[in-house]
Amino acid sequence: MQVEMRHLRIFVTIVDEGSMVRAAQRLGLTQPSVTRAMQELEQRLSTTLLTRAGRGATPTTVGREFAGTARRLLKTFDSALDAPAQTPPLLIAYAWSGLIPAMETLFRTWRAQNPHQDVELARMPSPFVALDTATADLALVREWTANPRYEYLPIDREPRVVAVSAVDPLATRATVSFADLAAYGLVRNSQGGTTPHHLWGHPHNSVRDRITSDVEDWVTTIATTQSVFGVTPVSTADFYQHPAVAYIPLQQAPAVISSLIWSASRRPEIDAFVDHARRTVRPLAEIVSAPTTPRAGTSALTPVCG
Repeated sequence: MQVEMRHLRIFVTIVDEGSMVRAAQRLGLTQPSVTRAMQELEQRLSTTLLTRAGRGATPTTVGREFAGTARRLLKTFDSALDAPAQTPPLLIAYAWSGLIPAMETLFRTWRAQNPHQDVELARMPSPFVALDTATADLALVREWTANPRYEYLPIDREPRVVAVSAVDPLATRATVSFADLAAYGLVRNSQGGTTPHHLWGHPHNSVRDRITSDVEDWVTTIATTQSVFGVTPVSTADFYQHPAVAYIPLQQAPAVISSLIWSASRRPEIDAFVDHARRTVRPLAEIVSAPTTPRAGTSALTPVCG
């Protein structure tokens, strides 16, 4: 005969109650079934676990030791039953500064409501390639052109700020206009940047333009090069603080719209996360129509998530 978990549970309950009768009542079983289970367990172990005396039952020396083992086995067994199967985490690819206010809110609220389905951000050179190769489940992108291959949901909008060297004369300004940058060169990040080459038609000194390969190089170039500037959303400025770089609100610059995108063929968990995002972030109409100019002297962004 095989020992089953029910044998161990009945035995431990008898030890706790000190009586087969009370153990049967606690477990909702008949006394004969409890007695039979104990006979089967003792027969299988070839030892006496309980001493019966009238209506009571106490563990023998071997029984006390075995009760400890039985409790540990039951705890492990019950824990395994209580823990639902974990599914692989949802992976969201991003190229530059993925921790925008909307994503912080989505992560916090999602994890509170879905403790067994984790979601992670992963920096990748091309979020689109990550989607196409199924390396990632979703992607966080900025300033992208809608493509029928992907579905998308705008989740955030951010003001732009100008980045200049901390020793540049503009570094002490409360705000900067496009006209202030006419003599400056533009530093652009080739991986995940959000600033077009011609900067919405604004004239600047193109001879001084620089191209960088990543955000760290972008920050270093601005910090160490004279008369150059970068333009970035405020969340990037907050995330990549550097003592040699100053971030200043940029007047009359269009906001940066961040969107979640995903492929039409996807896991059910992606649908659940997207539905959660739709419920959590403001509707697109609010994202698009909200004011974009940050207060003078600050790079803080009020989150668009509620």
